[in-house]
Amino acid sequence: MNAHHDELVFVPNVGFRLAHGALGSENVVVRRGAQTLTAGLTSDRDGAEITVTISGVEEQLDFRKSRPVDTPVRIVDDRGRALDERPSRYVMNSHFYRLMEGPTQFQRMVTLDRLDPDVRSVEFAMTSAAGDWRVAIPVQPLSASGARGVSTDAKAVVHDIEIAVPLVACTPALTAVEIDAYDLRRGEPPVSVEMAERWLEGIGAIAHSRALGQDLLILRDNTGAQHLECPRPVQDRAPRGRRREVALFGPMPEGAVSASLEIPYVAVRERSDELKVPVPAEIDVTLNGCRAHLTTSRVEHSSDSTENRPSPIEGLNGPCMRIVIVPADTDAERQLAMCGVMESNDRGMTMSVTRSGPPVIEVPDPTGDSPYVTLRNPVIRLRGPWTLELPLPARAP
Repeated sequence: MNAHHDELVFVPNVGFRLAHGALGSENVVVRRGAQTLTAGLTSDRDGAEITVTISGVEEQLDFRKSRPVDTPVRIVDDRGRALDERPSRYVMNSHFYRLMEGPTQFQRMVTLDRLDPDVRSVEFAMTSAAGDWRVAIPVQPLSASGARGVSTDAKAVVHDIEIAVPLVACTPALTAVEIDAYDLRRGEPPVSVEMAERWLEGIGAIAHSRALGQDLLILRDNTGAQHLECPRPVQDRAPRGRRREVALFGPMPEGAVSASLEIPYVAVRERSDELKVPVPAEIDVTLNGCRAHLTTSRVEHSSDSTENRPSPIEGLNGPCMRIVIVPADTDAERQLAMCGVMESNDRGMTMSVTRSGPPVIEVPDPTGDSPYVTLRNPVIRLRGPWTLELPLPARAP
């Protein structure tokens, strides 16, 4: 952050963004026969992304299905400079897909290096199964305002998971701490998820976001005061292979110039063989070397489906299988916390967590008498702690 245009500021509900030098576009909409193309572009601290969606395609997929397709693109800016595509953070960056009960659509995501600030438009050319398209996307400079982010070198590595605090911002109302996690086993540049033996699922949480009291982080400042994290951190975009979020705390007291942040555990999803478990059952299982007590049962409908408020996933309003996993040793370095359920791939699922209980997974069971459920790719809780010592900047007005 040496150059002026690389100054980063904290934007509430968004994360740290460039104060100057970012670019963005309004959605460009092009209609051609039954098809409608929508394209948009953003360029900020990590690079640029173009997202193109086409509706009205002839392809028809089943509920919650997708099909990857190879789609070459050519991107040129208004100065005639060809822009090369780089590895994407997305699992699939070119595919037909169908979500919930809506129609099948085509989507192409393109990841680029950050655009030069003088760019005012890019031309997107694509040859695809959804047709050939050439679209100009006008872009304009964007600026952001907020508390200035101050760089830190705080970093810790446990279980080959590197966690850093790149930025901190303080105001009279809050303290924003950016947390960046990276699995060193994925290499540099990181291999794709399809090739990875494991990938990050949560920082101090088994699934994405900390929202419960037992998961919230604590920041201890040099005056001895302890600050409990505000629920639900800001989930931010991150380059491929990384996980980035901003933990929010209350304002720091006068005299607080440094603090210690401790992250008790990280959750990763690991590849595994399939494990068939009877339904109903109450048994001990082992997956990827982690032991757990597992209970399966049948229920009339999922716990998030009621008569007055049914689930948007139709199958969860009928017979379901319920799976509850409890680690055999809660002090172990590796603990089996949750599992993928193969039957959910075409049926959907729901997962709920109470303040003190284990995750409860519910998957539709259309027949109401499935003899077993198939588990795969467990979520493993890796015990830390990751302890990070960081400076606290002066509070911005």
